[in-house]
Amino acid sequence: MRRDFVTPFILAALLASLPDHASAQAATKKLPRLALSPGDPLVRSAPPATAFGRDPAESKDYVLDFHGFVLLPLNFAILERDDPEPGQSSTAIHSPPLIPQDLRQFEWTGVIPDPWIQLNLSYGNATIYGTAIIAATTASEAAGIFDPTEQLNLSDAFLTVNLSQPLKTPFSVKVGAFTGRYGPMGQYDAGRYGTPLMARTNTVGVTTTAGVELPNLSLVFEHGIGGSLGRPPRGTLGAAWNGFADGGAVGTPSADAPNGVGSTFVNQLHAGLDYAKLAQLTLHYVSAWSQDEQASVGLIPDGSIRVLGASGRLTLSRGGHLYVGAARTDANNAATVSGVIEVLNARGGPELIREYLGPDSGGDGALTTIGAQYDLSVARMLYGDFFTGKSPDVRLSLFGVSTSVTSDDPAYDEVTKLKLGAEVTYSALSWFALSARVDHATPDTDESEQAFQIISPRLLFHTNWLSRDEFTLQYSRFVYGDDVVVRTGSPPTDDPTARPDQDVFSLSGTFWW
Repeated sequence: MRRDFVTPFILAALLASLPDHASAQAATKKLPRLALSPGDPLVRSAPPATAFGRDPAESKDYVLDFHGFVLLPLNFAILERDDPEPGQSSTAIHSPPLIPQDLRQFEWTGVIPDPWIQLNLSYGNATIYGTAIIAATTASEAAGIFDPTEQLNLSDAFLTVNLSQPLKTPFSVKVGAFTGRYGPMGQYDAGRYGTPLMARTNTVGVTTTAGVELPNLSLVFEHGIGGSLGRPPRGTLGAAWNGFADGGAVGTPSADAPNGVGSTFVNQLHAGLDYAKLAQLTLHYVSAWSQDEQASVGLIPDGSIRVLGASGRLTLSRGGHLYVGAARTDANNAATVSGVIEVLNARGGPELIREYLGPDSGGDGALTTIGAQYDLSVARMLYGDFFTGKSPDVRLSLFGVSTSVTSDDPAYDEVTKLKLGAEVTYSALSWFALSARVDHATPDTDESEQAFQIISPRLLFHTNWLSRDEFTLQYSRFVYGDDVVVRTGSPPTDDPTARPDQDVFSLSGTFWW
């Protein structure tokens, strides 16, 4: 499903940092960043700007901290109708447009905004606090059909115990249901594609973070273990209303009656090293496995997905920000692994098989993924710290991700997927900016006819230089190869008969606090 409860993908388009909570952020602000905290954005604003968000003062008393984000776009395509009948216009309008931008596919770029509404509430003090995040991927009043899975309700809920002050070193424990998004390519967010490069976890459990601070060196270690609150019962039929749950067919699992996913657990360990706030190195290990006899019945083996990754980050005031990362994902009998783990937006073993490994892989295979992003402010390069973001600027961004597949399915083996992009934004006035982005994506570099390009000029309006509002008018021109296929239906499936839209328009308003 393109918009789904496990993917707050476009948190969006305009924040740079909603803090998880003031006291925890203050306690760890000098440590290397391993992941995005729950509530942090995945995709930054169209004009990459200075980080927004605030650090409320630490409090010995209980206080309420409230943040929110709203992105509501109108996306539509205009095209010529084939052979219009009497009374039919020669021009047709699609909303949503038919374009190859399914979130679960590698070719997802995030350039066409999708709705996202989020409320973050935290209550507590500097030692202990609770956080609840309420979210939705639509506004019901404007929805074409009421889909319960688009009303995410409580997407995250957890307690944080911060013992940094009594221990005299950064140390916190988080308990509850929350996401972990590892491998963020942006300086403040997940990067231009809004996709963590290493992995994303969606668990209920516990995560412990500890740090060590030296004069020019900081280290951070994080360990987490968790699982899911439940699994789809056997015989559950996947449908839109239940998020296409994979409970498997009734009866003994077989080729004609698949087993579905089992109860799945995640064990993860992460480490980061920072030198003088200029260079960072992070290491990641995530292991998800299922040993549930309700899924692994008879001769069906237990499944697992393991991710090993490393990344480097340079943050230079005048020289911009550079991120480079690589990850290795190994899947073994992955069909029983649930959506507690996501790799490149593929949720659990079933989607990893569908999107990357192939139906004849048996859930066995590997992905080797590399990604990079470079962001530069021309005004900051010229004027250094004299530039405060309250004057004209030109921002440049280059980004790309590639993954190579090893699979037991010959049709999917040795396939390399690639997407590249560039963006330039000219902030001309306190209330106006111009932006343009170019994307290239291909699901198989050996099949050039499957590739497509997106050219997206934008007009950006806001109330002041660093205001927390933005209104965007965007046009995107899709240029397709001869074999590009879009998905239609519920659940979305490849539809070779559907003609992809070429001219797509987006009118959106965003506000965050």
